[in-house]
Amino acid sequence: MEILQVLNKFNGCSLDNYPQIQHNNLFKRIRDNFHFELFLKGSNMLFSPFYTQLRGESFPELTGFLSQNEEFLDSLKDFIVSSLFVYSAVIEENANYLINEQDIIIGRLMFREHSKFEVKFYSHYQDELQNSYNDKIYIGRIFIDLNKFEKDHLGLNEYFHSILEQNAKIQERALHKLRYYDDYKKPYLDEIDYLAKEVNSEALERIKLFPKSNFKNASTIALIESIDNLLHIQNLMLELKDFTLEFESKLRLGEETNYVKYLFKFSKDLINDIKYLSKLYYLISNKISKYSII
Repeated sequence: MEILQVLNKFNGCSLDNYPQIQHNNLFKRIRDNFHFELFLKGSNMLFSPFYTQLRGESFPELTGFLSQNEEFLDSLKDFIVSSLFVYSAVIEENANYLINEQDIIIGRLMFREHSKFEVKFYSHYQDELQNSYNDKIYIGRIFIDLNKFEKDHLGLNEYFHSILEQNAKIQERALHKLRYYDDYKKPYLDEIDYLAKEVNSEALERIKLFPKSNFKNASTIALIESIDNLLHIQNLMLELKDFTLEFESKLRLGEETNYVKYLFKFSKDLINDIKYLSKLYYLISNKISKYSII
């Protein structure tokens, strides 16, 4: 119920602290086909783009919230889609799952603290959503703070803290889900643990050197140094991603199906994060060059 308690603080209000972005057709379609999912009373409750409940059992507090907060939910949807556009590359990297008219996106809100959430995204096919809900495909996550759209250090801190959190989870789940845990621990799990901690430590140290908030007014020297640091972080990320994908392939060959789905989500997030670093590299490079082909 924590999610509902936090959202109720905005009862009857609309968020207005996010940029009004002119989106392309892909992002417009995502906004139109956006399905919220909230974890309430021990289960995930799914809602249509018009906030009709599709999964889970309703209860009076939820019904009251939905009836009074359509404008707030519309603005929350816009806030999330704008965050996807500005502070991630989830959509760009996974456009093949979202390009058709029947493709929908599910945004699962996971409460973290205060007004902060992690939003996990899944794609599905409209006609199969209710009958084959479990066939949804994980495509990524972002982090939002409903009280503040702009992010310090381009939001990178959150992604690298997340890598460390996810590493701890896959290490723990390996103990319980892998049939041949001892065979995989030293050559794969220990190496992923080492690489994830190295990425986190190196990235957080280098991110401190970035302009904290206002990249638009940063000096050319600061921007050039930021690019050098981005490329260094990206190289470490690529090493972790490649090794994780190698382990994932090994697990699929070994039919370790109870565990591989957790590693898939980890590798998917690594791929998205690398794409976001590339996106930032090109944006900053174009600013430095003062030249654009468009």
